[in-house]
Amino acid sequence: MALSFKLHTDAALTIEQVGNLVATQNADGSTPAIEFQLWLGSLGSAGGDTVDRKIQADSDPGVDAIVLSVEDNDPGNGHETTEIKLALTQGGLAGAVAGDPLTLPVTINSGSVNGVEFWIQVDDATGAVGTVTELSVTTVAVRETDI
Repeated sequence: MALSFKLHTDAALTIEQVGNLVATQNADGSTPAIEFQLWLGSLGSAGGDTVDRKIQADSDPGVDAIVLSVEDNDPGNGHETTEIKLALTQGGLAGAVAGDPLTLPVTINSGSVNGVEFWIQVDDATGAVGTVTELSVTTVAVRETDI
């Protein structure tokens, strides 16, 4: 069964983030840090599901935290993961360590009020012109169950 928990571009969890992150870089090399605001969640019974659900880390459900990271699907080209910062708030990006994963709660319940907001910052170290599409967001293996 496919997971109902997905990445979304809105707090209401109605617009799914489809595909990789897309970062456009300026032709003159002046690209500032590019930020993305996303939410991890599921509408559960408020959406198309018949029951409310939760996700937990598959390694030790209810004990291990869910960990999120950005993956470089084309190493050596475009951005490296060492150019990426993750934080739970936009303000938290300033103190985040590039390349580090982001620790989320142990359990995330369905419902738009339970969606976990997080921020991604891409600092351009390439100086190259173009649109970068090789970055994707991943989590540790999770299991989804009824609440």
